[in-house]
Amino acid sequence: LGWVCMSASRKSVTLTLLDDGASEGHRFGINALASTCASAWGSSRELFTGGRDGSVRCWREPEGGGVPRLRFTVDEHTDWVNDLALLTDGDLTSAVVSASSDRTIKLWRPEGETGTPSKCYTLRQHTDFVKVLGYAADAGTLASAGCDCCVVVWDVARLAPRVVIGGSEGARAHGDSIYALAVKLDGGLIATGAVDATLRLWDPRAQAAAVGSLVGHTDVVRGIAISADGGCLVSCSSDRSVKLWSIGQRRVQAELRPHSDSVFCIDVDESCSRVLYGGRDGLVLDNSFAAHASPPPPPPPCSRRCTACTATASAARDEIAITWT
Repeated sequence: LGWVCMSASRKSVTLTLLDDGASEGHRFGINALASTCASAWGSSRELFTGGRDGSVRCWREPEGGGVPRLRFTVDEHTDWVNDLALLTDGDLTSAVVSASSDRTIKLWRPEGETGTPSKCYTLRQHTDFVKVLGYAADAGTLASAGCDCCVVVWDVARLAPRVVIGGSEGARAHGDSIYALAVKLDGGLIATGAVDATLRLWDPRAQAAAVGSLVGHTDVVRGIAISADGGCLVSCSSDRSVKLWSIGQRRVQAELRPHSDSVFCIDVDESCSRVLYGGRDGLVLDNSFAAHASPPPPPPPCSRRCTACTATASAARDEIAITWT
C-alpha cells in the first residue's frame, strides 16, 4: 500500500510506502483543524483534520466521550492541505472546503445520512499555493488567498470566482505571499496579512476596492481575526506580537508580546477582548487586552488661545501622563 504526492509546481513525485498495520491517523504533520457541534452527516460532534499527506479526515467523538474514531478520509489533493473551512446551512455544517499547495480548493457535501462524502468539486483560480481560507457564515461568503498574492471571493452556489482581488500582475493585493485572511460575518469586509508585514482591508462589494491599511508589524503576518461587529481586528506576527486594532481609527489599541519567538495562530471571542495564541516556542496562551490598552488620543488643540482652553488642555495632558505612564 502506498501514497503518492505529485507537485506540479515543484516538478517532483513523492511515494510513501505504508505498513499494513499503520494507524488511522495522518502520515505526516497536520496543518489545519475545523470542528463542529452539528453536522449534516448525522454526528453530534466532529473534528476535521487536514495534513501534509494531502488528505482530509473526519473524526467522530463517541457519545459519552472517549477517543474519537475515524469516519472517513478524502484523498483528493496531491500536495499539503493548508487550511479548512466548514460551510453552514443554519446551525448545520453543510460542506467542507480545503485549500492546498496543489493550487486548488476542494469542496464536498454529505450524501444522505450515511456521512459518505459526495462528489468532490475542484475550484481553480489560484496560480500558486493556496494558503488560507475565510468564511462569513451570515453572508455565505467564502474567500481564499495564497502565494500568488491575490484574494478570490467565491460564489459557492456556482463554484466559480465572484471577485478576484489582485488578479493582474500590476495590481497584486500584496507585494508578497498572503498567509492570513479573515472575513467579517456579513461579508462586507475582508482583511489580509502577508509576508510583507502589512495588513490590508478590502470591500468585496465595491469592485474589490482597498479601504485601508494597518501598519505596525515588522515581520510576516500569520493570523487575523475580526470582531463580530467589525469594529476591531486582532493580528499575530513573526515579530512576536499580538495586536488589537481599531478598524475605524486604523491604529493599534493594545499589544501583547508574550512569546519568545514567532506567533503563528490566534483565536478570539466575538468582541476580540479575549485571545488565545500559539507560537513557535510551543506555548498556547490565554490573555485579555483589557490591561494592555493604549491611551486615547489627546483632544485636538483649541484654535483660540483663551485662558480657559489653555488650562483645560494642560490639565488633560497632565491627566494622560499620570494615567498612562
